[in-house]
Amino acid sequence: MIVIREARPEDARGIAAVHVSSWQEAYRGLLPADVLAGLSVTGREQVWTAILSDPSARDPVLVAADGTTVLGFVSMGPDRGGAASEDTGELYAFYVHPGCWREGIGGRLHSAAIQRLTALRFVSAALWVLAGNDRALGFYRSAGWVPDGQTKTDSGPGGIDLHELRLYRRLRAR
Repeated sequence: MIVIREARPEDARGIAAVHVSSWQEAYRGLLPADVLAGLSVTGREQVWTAILSDPSARDPVLVAADGTTVLGFVSMGPDRGGAASEDTGELYAFYVHPGCWREGIGGRLHSAAIQRLTALRFVSAALWVLAGNDRALGFYRSAGWVPDGQTKTDSGPGGIDLHELRLYRRLRAR
């Protein structure tokens, strides 16, 4: 049975595996093949272990899990830039294992994230999506997200440029 719950430190390896496999599948053709092949579950696990083990961390990370197997995750918190107000939250990372795409897990995780952001008293939310990631753009648009015209370029693995689009969504009335 799949449950949505708070992530725990012992979920770090599963989150890392989802993170890497999602990048390798979703970004195929958008990022260089050698960059995708070089992504490391062990490297991502170290990052997620640090995040999930930090007692001072206050930004929620939720997982969709079947027993101890992580099938997807979402991390969120206050907007990290570009927001017009402190009332804006942000989805920092949102990934589902490619073997579980189109099974409703992403929708359940998304709903839980929206509920959490609303419970944290955010009025709106933002997220960044890789330009050209049409699958993600379609998912987000169907869930009420719209592009707000902002773009940015981040540095990705191997120093590659990641061109991203910002999407926005109202959570509740002010």
